[in-house]
Amino acid sequence: MGHARHGAGRTLAVPHGSPQHDRETPLNSGIVPAGWYAELKRWFHCAFLVISYFGVGILFYSHVERKACEDDAEPMCTEPWSPVDSVYFVMVSMSTVGYGDLAPSTPVSRVFTLFFIIYGIVVPFASLASQLATVMDHASKYFQKVIAHCFGHRDLREWFRQADEMDEVLANAPGAIIFWVSNMFVPVMMFTTWQLFCACIFMVLQDLTFPLSLYHCVVTATTVGYGDVPIMEESRPFAVIHIGVGVALLGACIAEVPALFDIRSVQIRQLEILQRVLDVEMIMQLDRDGNGVDKLEFCIGILIEIGAELAGLPLQWEDIVPFIKQFEAFDVDKSGHLSTEDLELMASTMEANRSELRKQLSRQMSMRWHHREAVPVEGSVVESPHSPICSQASNASIASWVEMRQKSLTGREVSPVLAEISPEVETIRAP
Repeated sequence: MGHARHGAGRTLAVPHGSPQHDRETPLNSGIVPAGWYAELKRWFHCAFLVISYFGVGILFYSHVERKACEDDAEPMCTEPWSPVDSVYFVMVSMSTVGYGDLAPSTPVSRVFTLFFIIYGIVVPFASLASQLATVMDHASKYFQKVIAHCFGHRDLREWFRQADEMDEVLANAPGAIIFWVSNMFVPVMMFTTWQLFCACIFMVLQDLTFPLSLYHCVVTATTVGYGDVPIMEESRPFAVIHIGVGVALLGACIAEVPALFDIRSVQIRQLEILQRVLDVEMIMQLDRDGNGVDKLEFCIGILIEIGAELAGLPLQWEDIVPFIKQFEAFDVDKSGHLSTEDLELMASTMEANRSELRKQLSRQMSMRWHHREAVPVEGSVVESPHSPICSQASNASIASWVEMRQKSLTGREVSPVLAEISPEVETIRAP
């Protein structure tokens, strides 16, 4: 029943309440769809998974399984499961509630159900829970904005951004109560409101008292599913909705707690470091090259110190080195800054490399065509254009040229230009 909320984690790069795949950055703005279109696309994908899962369940169980007749006309009377029964059983199974009022009765059905349940938990129900958690995140973010507007409270991240002086940050940073209330109020209220609403519906559908109806709703949402309150045939369509939404909401609420503990611990650690007096030991720990601590070393060192993560793993200096090397490759004039001149020079150099490579390709193709058209003299030996001697010689010459151009451009073995010309180089190696 647990569900991992999108974007939750210990890294400060992902704010609470904002799914990571929704964040638009300068690097992904032209690649990853953002906004309502991406959200609608995910909802359609979720609906397809859930509906197709229910469809397979209806086709299988309504043709394989049988139950006792509802009217009890004969003691041994049985009838096939109705589509409502099949959907109800599928939802009870993939949500792990498992009332036990309907169950597979044949060996074939049990084997099918074994794999069907596992797939249902991992794929369609996880997708449904993820989408409901996203709705909860959006509502929580809106509630935090309301609190900030009405009471002037801000989370620690916004406090750091808006505080003019460091003393204001240390003296007036939001406390634990504000943090927990602003982050957990909406999830708890959504879950509680849904259970109260469903309890009222079950009171009408099943003629239950409100305490018993609420008891049934909460036991179901926790996936305990005692089954002591039987679900009548006419109540099963609504029970399907109650189970799907209720279990997903509770799973999202529970997933919030450890994620918020991690976020809060990082925030506290951040405050502790801001209050820490800079000493020689700290400088020695942050210094990477023995020339003192520059701005880059200080910022990255502090992020490592407070437990920042990259793709779920603790951030290390080795994770930053490839990006530093990439920056140095882009910085053609070695000024330490990427300017328009750097980008223009990089583009012109890459275009020159591509143009020269095309010439080399053209020469090689002409050489091969010449060998094909040449008529051999009797008693002479003419190398085939596909012979190892011919192909190896031409490929070696072009490969050495590519290596020379890379070194002349960047002064190192690896260059971003390789990514641009590698498809064309591969065509050289083709027979």
